[in-house]
Amino acid sequence: MCEWAEHQFKLNKTDKDGISQREHLEQVQKQTGRSIEELESPTQFPSLLSHVWSTFCALSNTRTVGFSGPNAISYYEIKAWIDLTDTPIKSWEVEAIKRLDSVYLGVAHG
Repeated sequence: MCEWAEHQFKLNKTDKDGISQREHLEQVQKQTGRSIEELESPTQFPSLLSHVWSTFCALSNTRTVGFSGPNAISYYEIKAWIDLTDTPIKSWEVEAIKRLDSVYLGVAHG
């Protein structure tokens, strides 16, 4: 999942004008009529883990931002989300969310 997610994060990262790499590439694809290889994910989305991805997205949308960019999702924030949504998740799912967050932060700060 992390490889798929990293590809998505890179495509969605915006430049100084607020335009994502995905938007640039889709515009090239539209203008040329040719498929752009960079838009293709190196791996398929792991559908069995879609609930982990959805949880990560929900948490990521509420993350705080500091002077150097987005902050990590804390265990406290994950616990609060679990309590607020009354959604039980397993410890391996929490660790998967933390791994996704590390990948996200690597792209965001890279």
